Amino acid sequence: MSKDQSTTRPLFQVTGIATVRHLNVRKEGPEDEKILAVDVKLHIKNVDRRLCAYFDDSLEAFLWRGNTDALIARNAFLVPVAYMNEISSANVTIGQHSFIGCDVKKFQMEPRDGGVMALNCSVTLYPNSGDVAGLAKFVQDEVQILIEGPPDLFTENLVSN
Repeated sequence: MSKDQSTTRPLFQVTGIATVRHLNVRKEGPEDEKILAVDVKLHIKNVDRRLCAYFDDSLEAFLWRGNTDALIARNAFLVPVAYMNEISSANVTIGQHSFIGCDVKKFQMEPRDGGVMALNCSVTLYPNSGDVAGLAKFVQDEVQILIEGPPDLFTENLVSN
């Protein structure tokens, strides 16, 4: 794809109310340099359908009928659409806890009427020990979240070739 024909992928940004479905605390890295890591599974309701463009230019049209605010999910029996993308170096805020350098992966999108979707994803955080207790309080509860991918994600892939 030439530079003239390339399209830029939108930035990955999700904000809203999420349910923390699972929290896994572990250590990762080489034996002599293990660091604390926490895997958090999030279920985010009412994510704007325009986030589909981040994953695939045609996904929004595939999942919903029409081009209005009253979009209706195309197939009520469709299982969540999964993408194996991984976002590295994301900034994540869960409640009052902010983290940098996070990995976000295992995306599942479920279209809903009204042009919104439910989004499930897994986030790997690198907290200090004091943050873990605060995060554990959110398990099975709703909390305000913000996930922002790095601004230059995929830019090199689109303009090369």
